[in-house]
Amino acid sequence: MNAMIKPTLSAVWATDALGMCITSQESPAGLMPALKGVTLCAWLKLAQADDDAKIALQLTAALERVTPFHIELPIHCLDGTTRQVIVSGLPDCQASASCLQYSGFILDITAQRKALEDALRTAAEYRLLIENSTDLIAHCDKDGRYVSISPSYSKMIGWSAEEMTGQAVVDFLHPDDRAPATEALSHIFNGGVLPDVVEVRKLHRDGHYITLGTKACGVSDPSTGKNIGAVLISRDITRDKEKMRKLEKLATLDALTGLPNRAWINDQVSHMLARSEDRDYTTVLFIDLNGFKAVNDSMGHAAGDALLQQVSVRLQRCMRPGDSVARLGGDEFVVAAKCSHRAAASAIAQRLITSLKKPFTVKGMEVRIGAAVGISLAQTGMASAEELFETADIAMYRAKARRDGSYQFFDPSMLPLSN
Repeated sequence: MNAMIKPTLSAVWATDALGMCITSQESPAGLMPALKGVTLCAWLKLAQADDDAKIALQLTAALERVTPFHIELPIHCLDGTTRQVIVSGLPDCQASASCLQYSGFILDITAQRKALEDALRTAAEYRLLIENSTDLIAHCDKDGRYVSISPSYSKMIGWSAEEMTGQAVVDFLHPDDRAPATEALSHIFNGGVLPDVVEVRKLHRDGHYITLGTKACGVSDPSTGKNIGAVLISRDITRDKEKMRKLEKLATLDALTGLPNRAWINDQVSHMLARSEDRDYTTVLFIDLNGFKAVNDSMGHAAGDALLQQVSVRLQRCMRPGDSVARLGGDEFVVAAKCSHRAAASAIAQRLITSLKKPFTVKGMEVRIGAAVGISLAQTGMASAEELFETADIAMYRAKARRDGSYQFFDPSMLPLSN
């Protein structure tokens, strides 16, 4: 492995319902084997630099169980280097999501690995690394109290070495992270190994928290073999976490209109139906535009896109506090609302229809469209989100068949008779 490898590699990725990677934001770009367009297992076969079969088994097992994973492995890079990385993934927990949908990051820990090996080689080399490393290096005793920290550590979190030395490691963590961190340290002190990076939130001296990815390794007395503490090598992953949050947000938005998408509104309706204390009706209004296809065909797709963007703005203006509107795709939109009675749902539908009847201006030309709205209501425990969407869709087609730009409530009589 090269003594000096620059620049450091990182990536944030996400897979679709088929387990195929659909986004991969890499820094620097083009350094590691391409992840976008392949499954995680296929990428692993291509990128893995050794023949350790346990790594593939670990990934496969996590995907089958739909559990988070944190896997360390060496990978071949396109610049000819081999790098040690952590591949971390979190399954999408939305009710509508496929079990194969994951999001995660790849973190280059080559420098930390090298620093750890050097630190364990001799005490002199260890001290040299501590004084000069840009990584966050700390040493704690078997009681979990800091013995020393690197200058970079003090610079990162604001606390001086004097303030931290002798203090418990977990005292500087977010309260929610203290119990798992205590358990991890206890495991190391009892001779265990932590192959995965531990994610913790560290308290900065000014009061905010920094998210760190920490690799911990026990240190033993060479003469007795007994544990005498641990070396903790950390890296600030706050920006990586923020990138993941932004990607997760993008995954719930419609790229054209900026409205929430199908996955988000489906999850929203599921949450609304789950509020056991709420006796109001969860209401889904399915909206299909009238005349949109003619505009799209005669004026072009760019004009159609511009029209959909204007439609989304008008729909948002029709929302009451607490209402939500999303684009399902094409010229179909959905509103989710809480209504105490059918009259409230009718008022929303009429407001939507009236708003969309007003002329739009596209490419300097006046364009008129309309909408058909199907409405379905249910109280807690009476229907699922999927059923509400299906019945609102059925009602919308009944309204559309009348060709008068109106709305229609779903009625069970609309369902086809079963044999």
